[in-house]
Amino acid sequence: MRRVRGGARSPRRGSGALAVTKMAAWWVVVPPTIMLLGYMGMLREAAKADAERRELARTRATAAAAAAVAAAKRAAPPGPAAPVPAPDAEVIDISASLTVAGHKFYDQYADAKRRAVGDLAG
Repeated sequence: MRRVRGGARSPRRGSGALAVTKMAAWWVVVPPTIMLLGYMGMLREAAKADAERRELARTRATAAAAAAVAAAKRAAPPGPAAPVPAPDAEVIDISASLTVAGHKFYDQYADAKRRAVGDLAG
């Protein structure tokens, strides 16, 4: 954050110098300076909020891990696993319905001499 603030000082000093030397009017220099300071304050608060959010997430993750370990210690040893039930779905053979009896599907490339641009059938 210090690097950003340090980088913002130079333009402010330069614009202040422009106002003092009458190369720019003060009312031209002041509004951008105020906007820059407001933006810097907003960035500072956003950085604080992000740090608080990260710390809260870290605390919650630690508490959840501790609760999981405690629950695992309290849990009774697991009994034998229940047998997996046999599948009761009916399998239908659809291979007969893929072709109509006595009908051959048309292949548009079967009788073409050139199949694609630059493709020489050999």
